[in-house]
Amino acid sequence: MSRRIYLDYQATTPLDPKVLEEMQPWLCRPANPHSVEHGWGIEAETAVTIAREKVARAVNGDPEGVIFTGNATEAANIVVRSFAERDCKVVVSAIEHPCVAETAKACQQLGATVQVVQVNPDGIVDLNALAEHVDSAELVSVMAVNNEIGTVQPVEAIASLCGEAGTAFHSDAVQALGKVPVDMSAGIGFVTLSAHKIYGPPAIGAICADRDRIGQLKPLMTGGGQQGGIRPGTVPVALCVGFGKACELARARLNEETEHCRSLSALFLERLSQETANFSVNGSLEERVPQNVSLCFPGIVADELIAMLPQIAISTGSACSSGAIAPSRVLLAMDLPEDMIEGSVRVGFGRTTTEEEVVEAAVAIGGMVRKLRGEVDDRMTVRKS
Repeated sequence: MSRRIYLDYQATTPLDPKVLEEMQPWLCRPANPHSVEHGWGIEAETAVTIAREKVARAVNGDPEGVIFTGNATEAANIVVRSFAERDCKVVVSAIEHPCVAETAKACQQLGATVQVVQVNPDGIVDLNALAEHVDSAELVSVMAVNNEIGTVQPVEAIASLCGEAGTAFHSDAVQALGKVPVDMSAGIGFVTLSAHKIYGPPAIGAICADRDRIGQLKPLMTGGGQQGGIRPGTVPVALCVGFGKACELARARLNEETEHCRSLSALFLERLSQETANFSVNGSLEERVPQNVSLCFPGIVADELIAMLPQIAISTGSACSSGAIAPSRVLLAMDLPEDMIEGSVRVGFGRTTTEEEVVEAAVAIGGMVRKLRGEVDDRMTVRKS
């Protein structure tokens, strides 16, 4: 292959030109939105207020509940650690992103009780198991879309369970925004987001909190009264503006991009099935976003496959866990056998992916799988699990 093909959109996305255009006026001007004694500060404050409205609108939330953070990991830490007290119970799913899973473990060391709820073989949270713990919990945290396998979780059903019990519900919607509707009015108390996953700038995330729940949040840092003291520090205007624009575009293009990526996903799997034998799709084939395809190639080691295809950007799973020796927690939670976990890769499609790139990647991946297996022309039909 002579050109590089980017298929790792779950790790990060390129900055949309329209987002950059919106940010540019704020990159080289004095802009402290907390200096409201003069015009420069007032203009900056107005720009941040508009950005909050755009972020809130993307999840049907309250602009007054939007708190900008340095990234989604910080946002999740603020939410989950706010319930890290003795006699508090936090419930999380077995397939949460490390920003929630590892933070929950830290809360356990601070005295909180942590309950992990399992998922079924399709990678969907077990609602019956979850229901057993909601009444006794102060916080339930279940992601909207899984970052490794792309499965869509039953967020509205979980919100209903939490609402009946009066339990706070947090949903990590980093991989959901721009792919599936996110509606805080369904009963979600806290949503956490990341700009660089939706063609926005890196180094900025957000908490969207329900008006009745925002008082439960506790700061990780001290030092200022910005953003109600929950996240002190000067808010970066250019990044906020970019985040707002990215949310606006994600909301407007949701249906268009879903259809685009559904077409690409179908084309990729069809072409791959012509190139190699015996592969499966990890996770539900119905309850998933088309932007994410997690594939298992039994008989090969995924790291070796990726290393042999340096021109194609694919991954073994979470970018935050890259280089980790331990097998994927998500695939383990689905009870996949070790050889299937070892041979699993994540392929991601996005706004700028083309059909030509998808076909070229499928041919290259399929050919390399055959080579690693020592096959020549053994090309069977795709096996789907």
